[in-house]
Amino acid sequence: MKTKHIIIYGLLSFLIASGLGLYVYMQSRFQEQPDTTIQKYINTLQTQNYDELYNLMTPESLQQSGMTKEQFVQKYKLIFDGMKVSTIEVNAGAPVPVPDDKHQYTLNYSAQMNTFLGNIDPKYQLKLIQQDSDHGKTWRIQWQPSLILPEMEKGDKVKVQILHPERGEILDKDGYPLATKGTIFEWGIVPGKLGTDDTTKAASMTAISEYYKVPEATIEKALGQSWVKDDYFVPIGTTTKPDIPTELHGVSMQTKEVRTYPLGTAAAHLIGYVRQTTAEDLEKDTEGYYSAQDWIGKAGLEQSMEKQLRGTKGGRIEIVNEAGKSKSVIAEEKEVNGENITLTISSSSQRELYTTMASDQDAGSAVLMNPTNGKLLALVSTPAYDPNQMVTGLSEAEWDAYSNDPNLPFTNRFTNRYAPGSVFKAITAAAGLTEKVTTPDKVHTIQGLQWRKDNSWGGYYVTRVKDVLQVNMNDALMYSDNIYFAQEAVEMGKAKFIEGIQKFGFDTQFGLDALYLKPSQYANKDHLALDSEVLLADTAYGQGEMLMSPIHLAASFTPFITEGTLISPILFENQALNRATPANKRIITPEVADTVKNALLQVVSNSGGTAHALADLPYQVAAKTGTAELKLAKGEQGQENGFVITFDTKSSFVLAAVIEKVNGRGGSHYVVNKLHPFLQQYR
Repeated sequence: MKTKHIIIYGLLSFLIASGLGLYVYMQSRFQEQPDTTIQKYINTLQTQNYDELYNLMTPESLQQSGMTKEQFVQKYKLIFDGMKVSTIEVNAGAPVPVPDDKHQYTLNYSAQMNTFLGNIDPKYQLKLIQQDSDHGKTWRIQWQPSLILPEMEKGDKVKVQILHPERGEILDKDGYPLATKGTIFEWGIVPGKLGTDDTTKAASMTAISEYYKVPEATIEKALGQSWVKDDYFVPIGTTTKPDIPTELHGVSMQTKEVRTYPLGTAAAHLIGYVRQTTAEDLEKDTEGYYSAQDWIGKAGLEQSMEKQLRGTKGGRIEIVNEAGKSKSVIAEEKEVNGENITLTISSSSQRELYTTMASDQDAGSAVLMNPTNGKLLALVSTPAYDPNQMVTGLSEAEWDAYSNDPNLPFTNRFTNRYAPGSVFKAITAAAGLTEKVTTPDKVHTIQGLQWRKDNSWGGYYVTRVKDVLQVNMNDALMYSDNIYFAQEAVEMGKAKFIEGIQKFGFDTQFGLDALYLKPSQYANKDHLALDSEVLLADTAYGQGEMLMSPIHLAASFTPFITEGTLISPILFENQALNRATPANKRIITPEVADTVKNALLQVVSNSGGTAHALADLPYQVAAKTGTAELKLAKGEQGQENGFVITFDTKSSFVLAAVIEKVNGRGGSHYVVNKLHPFLQQYR
């Protein structure tokens, strides 16, 4: 019996011990360890999950803070969003028990944050406290303001100030501003001053609408915005008249600093304009540089030179007390103002050439260039828009006028590529002379106004305007004979023809990236199309698949002025100093250059020359004219574009111009006559 009792007693002891062990083990499984809470805290902080962050705090500390969960989340979000914190990388040590208290730990950690001022790396300390929960013991964090930023105390705030740089100016060669800071008059309405009753208010609205030519619906929409109060100024539009007629009740005026463009339409396509950022702009901003209400270049140099012009934002992140006094600076960076960009453009030439080209509402372009140093003196595209209106905002009627204009005022024509037509014959002549196929006195006997090589051309003919039986190179340039140059190109063959013309600046955009200039072409794909003799013949007089920009056309004539050197066009004054463009290169001999130049002089001086109207200028010029016809099929009537390239014998300028749709208006003669007044006074 005694042995039996001993066995039972031992068994009971074992079971009790095992039960206690199991209880302790099970309890430990449901007790959260400090490391678990720490890892959750790090994860929520790095992912900026402020809702979950709130749940990790002790209820007592949150109650003491006086914040609801919504206020807690909002506080973190406002501060971290204000600093533009994109990433947080937490580096934590090991939790350390508080002496004599096994229910508390402390943890030191750093949180590297990427802000709009770069990286900051504040050092923190938090306290973990063990608490009871429905699932056993758990660890929570004692919240305090210093968990946002280390030096924060109750009542403190984080002040974030963004320092905006001054946008750089765009200047002409003489320092005259083409894009600068200016002041406009902005008119608006103070609703409480419209009148005391509905009848008076309605009469005031009608009077304002009629005076400023703004629909009443537009005014009502502006006044209906949620933020509007009776004593608030509600901006409606801009005006050049700062004085307010006494009968206009409720109208108020204030000045506003904006980007302005002194040349207006005359340089619109070159300079472009700025607008406030849109949601699309912010979405495309991979740098995270822009915010709502920032200004950004939307066209022209304002867009292509945006980074240089905008500068770099600065800022200051600091902790301030309840009185607004600064306690500590977390990060500070001075703003860097944008660069001033000086162009080679002459404001007076730009304005005068635009006025010339824009008359009669013509669509076209003109490029004025110094042929010895490459400086672009004027880049004109017509019709144009007013960039100042683009900044201050277009009315619906103004926008409709631009949008419905068949001449497309937003199209930049000095970078547009055209079939150059007969002006290209000068280059074909230079290629033929270089390849020893063409000579000045080489005569072609041509009968009639049409020619084809043989029956292999089918029904295709090259046509010309003037029926001359015996034609040499000078005659062909002077009278602009298509057939002569078509025959010369066919005789040269594809290989020699391409070798002769390619060196004139094809397949390059001369380093003019800022203008989004595309290289010119003489064939669509790999030059294989020129295996067709028909296309080779057409290309010789600037048709076929050839496309050239007015800028390239101006540059392509520089070898005839500089004894054979192709001068690359430049737009920025510092390029003239650094020559950061493709090197100028002699591409033809001085003899070839002079031969073509002398022929182009006869285009003006000879009474039968196509540019003879320029012979009465007070200085001597050479020129080449041309008309290119665009049509879908032979026999159809197509759009005709007229071209003129002219330069003076003193080598001070070369001018290339194109006017679209000269059908029935004299072709290239119309362009010559249009340019005549400008050339008459230009020196």
